[in-house]
Amino acid sequence: MNSRPTVVVLLIAAFGAACAVPAAFARAPVGSGTIDPSAQSKPSIDPIDASADGTNEHSGSGVTPLIAPIPFKNTQVGWGLAVMLGLIHRFDPDTLYKPSTGGIAGFYTENKSWGWMVMEMARIQHDTWRLRGLASHCDINYDFYGIGEDAGNAGKSIPLEQPMNFVAGSALRRFMPSLYAGASVLWLQTSVSLKNNSGVVPPPELEDLSRTDLLAPGVSGEFDTRNDDYWPSRGSIASLKGNFFSSALGSARDFQRYAGAWSWYSGTRFPRTIVATNLNVTAAAGDVPFWAIPSLGGGQYGLRGYTQGRYRDDVVTTAQAELRWHAPNRLGAAVFGGFGQVAPSVSELASAQVLWGGGAGVRLQLTKEYPMHMRLDFAWGKTERLLYFSVGEAF
Repeated sequence: MNSRPTVVVLLIAAFGAACAVPAAFARAPVGSGTIDPSAQSKPSIDPIDASADGTNEHSGSGVTPLIAPIPFKNTQVGWGLAVMLGLIHRFDPDTLYKPSTGGIAGFYTENKSWGWMVMEMARIQHDTWRLRGLASHCDINYDFYGIGEDAGNAGKSIPLEQPMNFVAGSALRRFMPSLYAGASVLWLQTSVSLKNNSGVVPPPELEDLSRTDLLAPGVSGEFDTRNDDYWPSRGSIASLKGNFFSSALGSARDFQRYAGAWSWYSGTRFPRTIVATNLNVTAAAGDVPFWAIPSLGGGQYGLRGYTQGRYRDDVVTTAQAELRWHAPNRLGAAVFGGFGQVAPSVSELASAQVLWGGGAGVRLQLTKEYPMHMRLDFAWGKTERLLYFSVGEAF
């Protein structure tokens, strides 16, 4: 079997989460189509977000190398090119279990954003342990819209530049079938500066643009009963994560970030048609840097149809559903819809405006061996029309 698509998805997911534009992104006029290849880009406080890092397909032994140049165009950074070098390998000789994956990657874009990363996702002892590690540097140029739904509605932004270094690792152990839990640690160093500052007065959120060093232990858990990671037709996956930044451990700020998600998949009465749903909540508390505040349209389960970072606040929730159909060959299609909310607290979600989004797209299965797809989605939100191009499903 050809294992190369596994590496492509892993590296794209990890690189998009690790070196993504920090949550406030370029504008897209109403009615325009803007290619945005990764709905996962954000200033990641959880850079090793790769719960879908394999398939139930049994794979062979040995080592499989990969080199993958990936051109893209993105609402945040414009045209760019990512180059990925990957290696599928095994610490466990039993080929009934999913293999481990390592790789390096780098990218450069037309607005002079660039970055690199080194990562490893290891499965050992018959997949009893899942160990993940990542080191990265990114230098990103982007727009900051402000905080709160009023700032999102105004649609005004200022240009920023943000270099970021981080190292992260996690270890999850299987305690019972389908259930994994463990700990993580993350170190991050970053600074923010105004670009082309011509007398623009920064908002209060940007008063402190000095270098920031952050350190956080974390906990995470996953419960995964999907029959396949790439195109599941039954089962579900639930995850809970928390990171705790503390000055007692050397962090420049004291704050916490939490994320919970649940995706469910079911067949329908129609042949080769499935329903996929997703519920997601992200929250931050404490002295949170502006770029770490959750945003709508960003992250692994971002609501399509909204520029990442335009709507952000301490609590972000989304609910989405997607009807997926697949032809007997490699072609497929999907229609989707959902809504999201941003609010300063959980109690204020009841009065927050509901931001609706929806759209449709086509799919192309990249190999016969794995149901992993290239997707092209057109989505519309409250004021924007966006085109997404990426590898892998939105959830």
